[in-house]
Amino acid sequence: MKKKAFIALFIIASFAIMSAYNANTINAQQEPIANLVFKTNSGNPVRGDYGLFIAQYLRDIGIELEVKLIEWSVFVGDLTLAHDYDCGIVGISGGAISPDFRSAYSEDGTLNLFGLEKVMPYQNQSENMQLEATTITDLAEQQQLYYEWQQLVMDKIVPICPLFTRRNYVSVWSNTLGYDYDWGWIASNPYMSFDGLHDGQVTVDEWNGRDAMWTVLNPLFSRDTSSSNLYNLYMEPGLSVNPESIPIKTGLIEDWEMIDANHYKYYVRDNVYWNPSYNVLGRDASSPALSTLTTGDLEVGLQGEYSDGTNQQVTAKDFVFTYGAWATVSARPYNWYWMPNCYVDPVDPLAFHVLIDGDHTTTELEQNVFFYEQIVYSRILPEFFLNSTDTTFTETVTSGWTVTGLYQNGTHDITDTAPWNYFGSSSFGCGQYMLDYFVPHSVSVLQRSPYWHGVGVIDGVGGKTPMVQQYNMRVIPDATAALAEFKAGKLDIVGVTSFPAERKQMQADPRFTVSSLMPASYDFFFYNLQRPFVGGEDNYVYLTEPGKEEYTKGVAVRKAMNYAIDRNEINEVMLDGEAVIAHSVTYPYHAFYYYNDIVKYDYNLEAAQEWLAAAGYTITIEVTPIPIIGIIAAIGAAAFLVFYRKRK
Repeated sequence: MKKKAFIALFIIASFAIMSAYNANTINAQQEPIANLVFKTNSGNPVRGDYGLFIAQYLRDIGIELEVKLIEWSVFVGDLTLAHDYDCGIVGISGGAISPDFRSAYSEDGTLNLFGLEKVMPYQNQSENMQLEATTITDLAEQQQLYYEWQQLVMDKIVPICPLFTRRNYVSVWSNTLGYDYDWGWIASNPYMSFDGLHDGQVTVDEWNGRDAMWTVLNPLFSRDTSSSNLYNLYMEPGLSVNPESIPIKTGLIEDWEMIDANHYKYYVRDNVYWNPSYNVLGRDASSPALSTLTTGDLEVGLQGEYSDGTNQQVTAKDFVFTYGAWATVSARPYNWYWMPNCYVDPVDPLAFHVLIDGDHTTTELEQNVFFYEQIVYSRILPEFFLNSTDTTFTETVTSGWTVTGLYQNGTHDITDTAPWNYFGSSSFGCGQYMLDYFVPHSVSVLQRSPYWHGVGVIDGVGGKTPMVQQYNMRVIPDATAALAEFKAGKLDIVGVTSFPAERKQMQADPRFTVSSLMPASYDFFFYNLQRPFVGGEDNYVYLTEPGKEEYTKGVAVRKAMNYAIDRNEINEVMLDGEAVIAHSVTYPYHAFYYYNDIVKYDYNLEAAQEWLAAAGYTITIEVTPIPIIGIIAAIGAAAFLVFYRKRK
């Protein structure tokens, strides 16, 4: 008995020694040096968990993070208006045509969540580099400048800690034929069909999708993808592109020619008409079917005209008006500085001219190699409905291009008129569907348009008909709830990017078809540079430590926080190691422009401690050496037990 007790005591002691060495190898022995507020949107199945991981990592360097999950519509307001946070997580997407991210990383950018200001060290240099890059036609030279810009931002400004690009996965029921994820649902729709009914499906005449609740349906003022995802179903882009983001001649713009490097002429497809200008406010599921003969709900625009689907043709004036509106009264006029003029061809009403300027601050016309990106993403608006009969000339911001009838800041602002207000919640276009009715925070319902021109963008062949009569965009902001609805057959499509286990099960299940692509998007952890500790006045206080004099105190803190975040562990634990860890201010999708040799913030607590010390914050991080004694003790216990058993 004494020998057995000794052996047991020896083993317990050995493992106790080993556990003591392994228990908590990292420990910040002090009170928090900062208490920060972190925000991200609820409903996203991973961003909140990212935040919890990051909070734990930052605790190791003496920073406490209060993680707040905010409903999407409120979160958007917090990001763009309130700015009552120190840091957060968002995703950025789109702009696949070019690496021009001035909307995010310039002072006037729509997505300037960071509080960037040109007076901030290195920011004016950053903005000039971004502008210069849009004027360079030599690809190698342009690539090198984008490399230098990325290095500058991630080394000397550090507004973000890049996180992940995950392959996007979407699942549809296998009775769905013809869906091409690379082209997207809208382009695929005229080529799709149902082969019977799937589980839970009651009719082949409806398609059920999901999104968060939209905010405004006028593209000039919307800032959220939920709004654009809805109006894209019934509005058409000016210039269409293929999945490789190459412009194609199968959309509303069916041809173009280059007059010179700063002058293009575009040709609009003939026989395209605006859908009826229905007033859907007050309609619901019990309302009679949309009809120009029975509803009497056709809204009249500023020129006293309406559309019945056959009387208002889409012409070049609609394009000129759309781009003029973007450059004057929209929420993002600075995206149109490159267009010093746009006008209808004096001979052909289905042609218009675009002048290009890569630098609006000079008198000469400079090249802008990415100018057509805005033409691609801008949905065309009905000039007959939104333009006025007032002949007042309104100058576009900076460029001086004059627009007739789009009066602003005169007798009254055109955007306050009844048709413009109506268009924000009951708009129409010339696309495949028409808005029928919506129930706030429940569903938006669209009906197939009999007036759509019928040319499929994938092959340019006419005579196409949208797949289903009715599209139900259900409001389900929570992705987990959406997944449950899909599995019950109440949705026809669902994103499964954030559910790797579910996705793998679906890939092995013949009831489903799972498609994937590398998206032009990624998630990042970002800083509000106007807040103290992570920014504020510390953005202008240079360090005095030798070798770090080019950096500011705010940058040093942000570098330290970046180094403290173990992105590899998050990737392995949450994403099965399948995500691509990003390192730059643009996403890896832009392979030609993405700078992989940039300064990288791989997990390094010693570097985090070093940068905090340079910023004047002293913390103690205890990193325990390899537990040799514990390992030897455990081996010794096992050897002793074997030896004892042999002797016995």
